[in-house]
Amino acid sequence: MTLFNLAFKNIRRNLGSYMIYFISMVFSIMIYYVFTSIQYNGQVVALREIKDSVEAVFRTSSIVVAMFAGIFIWYSNSFFIKRRKKEAALYSLMGVKKRQIGRMLFYENLMMGILALGIGIILGSLLSKLFVMLLLRLMGYSIYVKFAIQPQPIINTAVIFLILFLITSLHGYSLIYRFKLIDLFKAENVAEKVPKASWTVALSSIALIAGGYTYYLSAKKFYMWHPLITLVVVVIGTYLLFSYMSVYIIKLAKRNKASYYKGINLVTTSQLMFRLKAHSRTLATIAVLSATTLTAMGVTASIYYDFQTTLSSRYPFSYVYLSEQKGLDKTADAVIAKYPQHQIQSEVEFEIVRFTGKLPDIGYREDFRDKEINVISEEEYNRITEASGLESRIYLDFHNDIVFIDPYNSKSFMDAGKGKDLELMTAGETMSFNITDVRVTAPLNEFAADYMAVVDEDVYKELRDKGKVIYGKAYIVANPKQSEELTEELYSALEAAGMDHSEFPRPFAAYYYRYKAELMSSGLTMFVGAFLGLVFLLATGSIIFFKQLSEANEDKKRYQILQNIGYDKKDIKAIISKQMLFVFMLPLAVGIMHSTVAVSILKKVLNTDILIPLVVTIGAYTLIYMIYYLLTVSEYSRIVENRR
Repeated sequence: MTLFNLAFKNIRRNLGSYMIYFISMVFSIMIYYVFTSIQYNGQVVALREIKDSVEAVFRTSSIVVAMFAGIFIWYSNSFFIKRRKKEAALYSLMGVKKRQIGRMLFYENLMMGILALGIGIILGSLLSKLFVMLLLRLMGYSIYVKFAIQPQPIINTAVIFLILFLITSLHGYSLIYRFKLIDLFKAENVAEKVPKASWTVALSSIALIAGGYTYYLSAKKFYMWHPLITLVVVVIGTYLLFSYMSVYIIKLAKRNKASYYKGINLVTTSQLMFRLKAHSRTLATIAVLSATTLTAMGVTASIYYDFQTTLSSRYPFSYVYLSEQKGLDKTADAVIAKYPQHQIQSEVEFEIVRFTGKLPDIGYREDFRDKEINVISEEEYNRITEASGLESRIYLDFHNDIVFIDPYNSKSFMDAGKGKDLELMTAGETMSFNITDVRVTAPLNEFAADYMAVVDEDVYKELRDKGKVIYGKAYIVANPKQSEELTEELYSALEAAGMDHSEFPRPFAAYYYRYKAELMSSGLTMFVGAFLGLVFLLATGSIIFFKQLSEANEDKKRYQILQNIGYDKKDIKAIISKQMLFVFMLPLAVGIMHSTVAVSILKKVLNTDILIPLVVTIGAYTLIYMIYYLLTVSEYSRIVENRR
């Protein structure tokens, strides 16, 4: 029998243990191939408006998948090498040369890698059309996608993963040379260093996590270092939680004699304490990765889920245009009249006065404190909001009061500006006004008139001759999401009629343009976030799976002893199930807790409804984790019962 045939038989014999590893590798390769193939897809490249963004996002995502797959493959390969140490020692005792044992392990790992590579590329090729269709549909395109196989993605995928498999195969080859024979026989009895249980360190882990949460949630102003400080503190607390607090809690549970000596609890609790001690760092790492993955997937899902609602508040009108002179209304009305499917449902003319202003210092966007401020009377503001349907009316009590509108920040941050002064500057004087209230929803479309100050009608009349008067009109038409032709023609007609770009960088703010841009952006983010999250989920679930199975062979004798003293197979299965449930659910629960806190502040910053997407994400994540749990229990039971 050749070494190649022996390696093939070893893979077939251990197929159950290899299957999760193999499936995870295939999925990682498939996703890498899909991401790479989308970059080279002719139909995607032909869509010039998304070509650059798709190329950049998928190139970066491919690198992330390759790096994470490399770490996962190396870790998984180390698990299988550990399991094969005793087998390698037996081959050596039988007289097989070290070089031959190394070659056998090399062939075995390389064969599995090449097989996974082939299946991953084939599945990626077959499903690439489906994935491109899904991406384009999420981005708002309804076009027929042709089936195509490009050679470049195949070459890229083959080169990257063959290098990974070659490195891990060489690592397996060196096994027989890196350990003494006695070490190989004792490999399965070598456990990780056992951390000591300490109530002071255990309590400090809770204090660190609680402190990180408090610091994060109580921040009145948002700075980039807030999440970084919180991340460091919470990660340290999480590692201490798994290393000390979990063990300490189990020790406390052992003191409850009535519960400890009831049924199988004695065996389960003792076994669980050792397992948590041995795998604390791995479980803590999985908890942190789960929190990161859940947060990222929840946020990306919420952006796609909520962008249309958010967009309606930022673009209440189908069209808004600005001009220093009147006279464009007839042109706009004539163009819209040509499209009966887009009848005018509401329209309003308005007038604003533009000044250079100085925003109050409330600790946000300090580099933008001097900005153009668009002053509007409260009567004009109320007419606009009535026409848009926002029903956000303003009534000012005193002559010097204003309501300040900043659509770029959240309400919680803007509230710090109440009671402070906003200054408007003209050629001869500086005028100060008291901010009595703040709003984050602009009455006009975003970028048409950004920072706004609503003033009393009499004050507006006084200011009108001191600033630049701007005229405009806003329309709401039917079916704005399907108004591409109307939008293009209206924009061209207004430009030909004299719409001025020199004074207004964006004199024409159309709902359709923003809707299309955000649909593309959120769809791309949703697609990439979902598949990267799945890669991370499969890898972390597989790590727990391998970590538990690495102990299954060691535990055979322990469970045999339990059977000898009267425990039946049902009891053994119950012990395994309870232990595995705790090992799987503890890092998942901590990860969910971390992600929920992270998302709570992101909700305020992003101004999006994140609850429903997060619940769906957590539900799907938990479901897949439970599948891993059931597979682990099944495979673990098979090993300790010597079932083939």
